This record gives sequence, C-alpha cells and structure tokens, in this order.
Amino acid sequence: MKKIITILVAILFSMSFMMTTACSEKTDYTVGIVQLVEHSALDAANKGFREELTKLMEEEGKTIKFHNKTASGDQATCTTIANVLVSKKVDLLLAIATPAAQAIAAVTETIPVLFTAVTDAEDVGLVKSNENPTYNLSGTSDLNPVDQQIELIKELVPEAKKIAVIYNTAERNSEIQVELAKTACTRLGLELEEEGLVDISDIQTTFSLLDSDIDAIYIPTDNLMAKAAITVHNINKDDKKIPIVCGEIGMNDLCGVATYGIDYYILGQQTARMAFDVLVNGKDISTMPVEYQEKIVFSVNTLIASEIGFTIPQEILDRAKEE
Repeated sequence: MKKIITILVAILFSMSFMMTTACSEKTDYTVGIVQLVEHSALDAANKGFREELTKLMEEEGKTIKFHNKTASGDQATCTTIANVLVSKKVDLLLAIATPAAQAIAAVTETIPVLFTAVTDAEDVGLVKSNENPTYNLSGTSDLNPVDQQIELIKELVPEAKKIAVIYNTAERNSEIQVELAKTACTRLGLELEEEGLVDISDIQTTFSLLDSDIDAIYIPTDNLMAKAAITVHNINKDDKKIPIVCGEIGMNDLCGVATYGIDYYILGQQTARMAFDVLVNGKDISTMPVEYQEKIVFSVNTLIASEIGFTIPQEILDRAKEE
C-alpha cells in the first residue's frame, strides 16, 4: 500500500510539474481591449492597464500584444469590436466601462474577461456576485466614496442647504451613485435636486434649470459627464459659478474644486495584476472576487476655484498638502 501511494504521489507531482512548465513556457500573449469612449478617466485606466501588464510580462521574459479599440460611446460598436476580438482568439479580453463589458459578455463564455470602470458588476448582471463571479468575468470596480464626497461639500460650503446632482439617466452606474448621494444628503440634512440628461447638448439647458438656491453641484463618475467636463466648467464659470465636486480625479481636474476620488490609472494597474494572475499564474477568473481601489486620492483644484470666484477653505488646502 505504501508503495502504491508513493507511486501515485510521484505521478501527481509529475503532472503538476508538467502543467506548470507548460504554463511558464508560453511567452507570447495577446489581449483585446474594448473601451466604450475616450475621456480622461477611461483613457487613464486603459494606459495604466497596458503599462503595468507590459512591465509584469517583461519582468518574466514574456511579451504582450494589445488590440486596443474604442467604440466612440456606441453600444452596437462595442459588440462589433468584441466579435472581432473573439475571432482573433485572444488570450484575454479587457472591457473598459459597463456597456463594453456587457457587449463582451454576450459574445463569449470561454475567453477570460476582465473589466474596469464598472461600478457594480453584480447589479448589472455581469457576475453572479461580486465576491464569487462564477462566470468568465471579473475585474475592478470604480465605486467611489460618495459619502466622503458629499461630506466634503459640507466642508467646502458649511452653510450649504441644497445641492444638485447632474448625471446621465441612461447610465446605471450613475443611478447607483445618485442613490448613495441621496442617503448621504439625508444623513447630513441636505436637500438634493436631481438633474438628469442624456446628451452633452443638454448641459446648457440643465444648468439653466437649476434652482437659484443651489449651493453646490455633485457629479458622479459618469461617462457622459466625464466627456463633457470642459463644457461643464465653461458653462459654470460664465453663468452659475457654483462649486462642483466630482466623483473622480480626472473630471475634477477639469471642472471641480475638490474631491476624494478614484485614480483610474491606479485602477488600470490593479486590473493588470489580475490579468497577469490569469494569464501567467493560471488563476481561474470565475473564482476571483471583484476588486476595489484601496487608495482614495484627495485633490483640490485652486485654478478652477479661482475661475468661478470660489475660495477653498484653508483647512482643506492644508489637508491637501499633508496628503
């Protein structure tokens, strides 16, 4: 019996070694990327992913090739690109933003798929649960610290009683954040005015409809609003001059005065490390929990503040220097 067990152990060890060797012997990998639309946040996630994965591969003496495509904000184009990439038999697919992930999920159940810039993958049906995806998808969430951002508004404008949230009603990710903002406003005794839109051309009208007693504006991580961030600032500085807090750093750099936000470049790097684990270390993507960015970045924007005539409290400026 001992002899039989010894032989079985030797066989299993040999099989394991062969599998490991086969995995490590692969030197060339191909990744297909579908990005919904070009704007600062998604571009940063894309760049962070490609640069980090390239670095990790080079450290192991391996190479990585990317098929990097953008859908110009069109869901049908996401599907077309996804089908093309699947036909190329890439080793892994990356979806940047929820519509891109949904498009890829609909065309392959076998190729491992990572996503990033998706607020709640479970809510939109991409995974069975964020803790245990089950399907061939996992990735990183861009759920931002909405509570902290609304609290920051109270610090920026201590006398604030009413704020507005501007978002794209066609984005489920944005609706999730609006619900979180409602809860935070209720806790802080703030009234929340919702202003939804579906096109960049609606921004001018949306600002004109804001109540006269709005003390601040909150803009969640929203693909439409991120793409329109410069337009938002130009309209705001020429008319309302209301302090804006955005859901992410890139957008805040263009139209906000301060925020606690997600750094999408770091989020892309985090997604790349998951990709490396799948491609090189052989991890099963269906068992990899959706990850969240641990480091939240605090940012102030004195230039935007000066252009709308808003004074950022000194204690907030001091905090920014400390961080």
